[in-house]
Amino acid sequence: MTEIIGTIATILAVTGVVCNNRRLRACFVIWLASNSMSCYLHVGAGLWSLAVRDGIFMVLAVEGWLIWTREKKST
Repeated sequence: MTEIIGTIATILAVTGVVCNNRRLRACFVIWLASNSMSCYLHVGAGLWSLAVRDGIFMVLAVEGWLIWTREKKST
């Protein structure tokens, strides 16, 4: 099951990059899902530094969503 979650997280992360390259705000939601899954796996494996990194990436995904939302409203 861990391998399946890791594979899905990787597919989502790559999809998020593609969406970002196309300037789609959905990239942040996709990255939030991907990083949540990665964080789950890293906590389960006791890889705390990677879990913290995933948590930081989740916060940055939320921040990016908010910034892009504000910029879209102002244009």
